[in-house]
Amino acid sequence: MNTDCVFSIVEDKNKNLWIGTMGSGVYSMNIKNNQIVHYPSVQGYNKKRNTLHNRWVTAMLLTHNNKLYIGTFDGMGCLDLKTKNFISTYNTNKLLSGYIIYTIFEDTKGYIWIGTSEGILCLNPHNQQITSFDMKNGLPSNVICGICGDKQGNLWISTSYGISKYNPTKKTFTNYYADDGLQGNEFSKNTLFRDKSGEIIFGGVNGVTSFFPEKITNPAKKLDIRITGFYIHDLAINKGDKSGSRSVIDTAVSEAKDFHLAASDNSFRVEFSAMEFCNPERITFMYALNNDNWNTLQPGENHISFNNLAPGKYHFKVKAKYYETYSDIKEITIIISPPWYASLGAKIIYFIIIITALYFTRQQILQRRKIKLKFQQQAHAEEINEAKLQFFINISHEIRTPMTLIISPLQKLMTIDKDGERQKLYHTIFRNSNRILALMNQLMDIRKIDKKQMVLKFRETEIVNFTHDLVKIFESQSINKQIKLNFQSDVPELKAWIDPNNYDKIILNLLSNAFKFTPKNGEISTSIHIGENNNENDKPTHYYEIIISDNGIGIKKEEIERIFERFYQINNSQNNSNIGTGIGLHLTRSLVQLHHGKIWAENNEDGKGCRFIIRLPLGNDFLIPEEIANDAEITDKINQDSAVMVTETIDSIDNTQVKIKTKYKILIVEDDEEIRKYLKDELGNEFHIIESCNGKEALPIILKKAPDLIISDVMMPEMDGMELCQKIKQNININHIPVILLTAKTREEDNIEGLEVGADSYITKPFSIDIVRKTIQNLIKNRECLKNNLTGKQIQEDKIDKISLKTPDEKLLERIMCVINKNISNIDFSVEILASEVGISRVHLHRKMKELTNQTTRDFIRNTRLQQAASLLKDKNQNISEVAFATGFVNATYFSTAFKELYGMSPKEYMEQNKE
Repeated sequence: MNTDCVFSIVEDKNKNLWIGTMGSGVYSMNIKNNQIVHYPSVQGYNKKRNTLHNRWVTAMLLTHNNKLYIGTFDGMGCLDLKTKNFISTYNTNKLLSGYIIYTIFEDTKGYIWIGTSEGILCLNPHNQQITSFDMKNGLPSNVICGICGDKQGNLWISTSYGISKYNPTKKTFTNYYADDGLQGNEFSKNTLFRDKSGEIIFGGVNGVTSFFPEKITNPAKKLDIRITGFYIHDLAINKGDKSGSRSVIDTAVSEAKDFHLAASDNSFRVEFSAMEFCNPERITFMYALNNDNWNTLQPGENHISFNNLAPGKYHFKVKAKYYETYSDIKEITIIISPPWYASLGAKIIYFIIIITALYFTRQQILQRRKIKLKFQQQAHAEEINEAKLQFFINISHEIRTPMTLIISPLQKLMTIDKDGERQKLYHTIFRNSNRILALMNQLMDIRKIDKKQMVLKFRETEIVNFTHDLVKIFESQSINKQIKLNFQSDVPELKAWIDPNNYDKIILNLLSNAFKFTPKNGEISTSIHIGENNNENDKPTHYYEIIISDNGIGIKKEEIERIFERFYQINNSQNNSNIGTGIGLHLTRSLVQLHHGKIWAENNEDGKGCRFIIRLPLGNDFLIPEEIANDAEITDKINQDSAVMVTETIDSIDNTQVKIKTKYKILIVEDDEEIRKYLKDELGNEFHIIESCNGKEALPIILKKAPDLIISDVMMPEMDGMELCQKIKQNININHIPVILLTAKTREEDNIEGLEVGADSYITKPFSIDIVRKTIQNLIKNRECLKNNLTGKQIQEDKIDKISLKTPDEKLLERIMCVINKNISNIDFSVEILASEVGISRVHLHRKMKELTNQTTRDFIRNTRLQQAASLLKDKNQNISEVAFATGFVNATYFSTAFKELYGMSPKEYMEQNKE
């Protein structure tokens, strides 16, 4: 016999040994002649096979009627020893599929008790009915290790957590644990023995437990059950606590008999105790609601929760069981009041509300839609922040338009007016205008940091003078507010690696914040120090610190960490300085971290004011090559997005020479009348100006007058600049016209979107009029250079009837035009038919048409038909419907719409114009 492991052995009446193995099924051994018979197993279930269903045998039982029950890892089989047949008893070789069998026992009535990993199963061989028992019925564990009977007919069951006694008459379980004298709570599977004297022995992981069942007595103990806790939404209820408008109880919980709850508090938990603290795990509680059946809780569980009970009166009863002793029943009454909206008074109010609502129906519907949309947008806290950020960004876009009308004329004044005093005022206005732009750019920086698109470019910079220049910006503000502004440094000069275009934002934000919270006659100090960490684990090792301190109102301890959170603002009733966006310090911390440094705030030791400490590393060892700016990326300190980097000199403009208008026409599409007027005044001396207030109005003008260049705003009503640009570039009659987009949107994604729709230039507001003028001149000049090089491939008007081409692409176009001309009036003609007759695939045809004509195949066919229709309308006084049908258009309305989109006028207007 060759097997993995012997797991169970039984002896039959003929002294044969039946051996169950782990891996090879069952063997039968005849002791007299040592003959072995093997009963192998088969994989899968097949009731027609006379063999064991599984080879992993875990337990066996030989019954009084000579039946051998075999438990496996997947159910149980029954072998009739008379017929040596596995299917003669239950007409199948597999019972209890899916169960892992650990032990099998036959009681005095012939019932088969089967211990599994999911409780006990009782099989009645007479009617083949199966009854199950688990922890819900009182078992201490669902993993059954052994089953044995005593002389009184009780069953003793070892489990993975204690021993249980089952009384078949009362159908009750009594549990015993290690505290009762067991070797432990965990027992070994199928390890048990009962001798002739009735002593039962169970094997466990810590030894054996042996006992005489008749000597096991249960101590009688009177249990005093009490209600120890009552919880509503996990909040403990005490005397005087209210639910709705009335008190829940008017005495202690343990003495209360009635509990009054509001309709909204219909989910609650009741805790109880039997006042037994020695062996609480032996106590089992049972409860009933409104005289319903008693429900048993698991041992040791002393609470029950109820959820969403309907209004009404409930009688809650609870009792405890200690071994086989029951306590007195404790009963309380729980009254759940009906909701206010079910009362008579509420119904009267409903009637009044309904009558009133008839008048305000439309307003209420709109309001509900807004509220619903708002709730959807505020599903998560991060979405709320995103909505705020988007709102501020939209506002900043609107501010950029009037800022254009401030900065651009101001630059012109600074160039023309050479008066020294006025130049100081101009520079003050220009500097503070740029500060406004810097505040708006903070919002854009926050968006870039969130999307991890902010990449700093570091270069070596002299920190002391640079920081001092930043401090000087606030000199006029310090004079006006009578605040003393100090600056000091440990060293006269300090070289460090920073991104100047973002370093200044850090200092300016902190100084601006200090001025907000410093009162009149206060003091603000900025100092620079050099330091070194002795602890190598504390980074950076070599560093310099910028400390900005004030003697203002200070910061509360609980708010020191929160001040760097986005949109968090300190309430300052002293000067209402909490008015703002609440993103300045959040952006500052983000920029410091991008500089590989850290920032923190602390109150001054003297208790007056606070200070912000920025610690940045020295050297450039902490930088990666991508963060170091090369020569091409190093720019001047002049930066229109910074409040400090102000242009001191502006290229002079020769205004003495009055330029003569050229032949070129420029269309300005702008919904802001002042911007439109400003552009007209500045460009009117050089170009013929045409005006339009939105894209929808501008498109017909473009189709009729064909300007040489178009300047368009992006955000406009009815049709925005993006859509206008897209329509222009898709129309073969006007797609050569250059388009300049002026916009307040500064995000990189917006710039990319504008270029993707075909814009020739994308200029953000506020813009320099000189840059706009030079861009116009370059675009018109480039178009003039390309004008004589046009191939005419987009419009095949002169080649419709006859095309003479030589290159492969021209030959392909010749075949395409031939097929189109032949099917010009075929209403069923499609791209698929064209591809089939030309002899190439539909995808390849589409690619070649986009390459050669910048049009899709469908648009090329439509435009060719429209050109034929225009020729018919121009040459002859034809009926429009007949022309449409003759050129392959079934629907006259669609024909008119497509014709107007291509030629800027309806077929009727086109015919009348050519007739004149």
